[in-house]
Amino acid sequence: MENYQEKCRKNLFEYSLEKKNYKTALKEWYFQNEIIDNNVFSGVNAPKPFCELCENEDLRWQFVIYNINNKNELKVGSSCIKKFDIALIDKNGNKIYGKNRNSKINKLITLARIESSNKLTFKALNELCKLNSGMEHNKRFIDCWTQLKVNGTLEPKLAVFLINNFIECGIDYKELDLIISIKKGKCTQQIRKLNETGYFLIRNFLPEKIKNEHDIKFR
Repeated sequence: MENYQEKCRKNLFEYSLEKKNYKTALKEWYFQNEIIDNNVFSGVNAPKPFCELCENEDLRWQFVIYNINNKNELKVGSSCIKKFDIALIDKNGNKIYGKNRNSKINKLITLARIESSNKLTFKALNELCKLNSGMEHNKRFIDCWTQLKVNGTLEPKLAVFLINNFIECGIDYKELDLIISIKKGKCTQQIRKLNETGYFLIRNFLPEKIKNEHDIKFR
């Protein structure tokens, strides 16, 4: 049975020009910001996503690396791309390695996770703009869009504003993937200051712990 190193060597040599020196073969490969989020493609009969270098299965994230000599590509996991110090090529063509490369990869994952987690919400936002032509110039709406795009979450008072507009325009919001921020003291204060109507508009998007704390107020 092949061990980790043997699998990596076998798969790397198969798709590289270099067939003997492992470190030399690794230098043929680079990463250029292309990430696959396998949550998007999940399904009962979907094949298990795996690292095409070490063959580890059930990956959430795959990073597409390319061979600079023969244009072959491999989909690998974050552990392998970092462990073997595969270069990240930035928009200026510079090769980035080590901690700086790892930091950029982590940021890319964060951005991909935000984009993935808010797909239904952004679809509803686009629908709202179509139904209300002045909405895209509304400062509070712009704040909603910015917070979701940058943080992946929304402050409670902005969530109330958004849901009220969904209701006014007849947009179904109850099954959205909206995440309301509760980490900052500012956000918990906003929840405490909500009236009963505002609180129950956003209640379903709050964690159970927060619901248990604030439901008492309106009993």
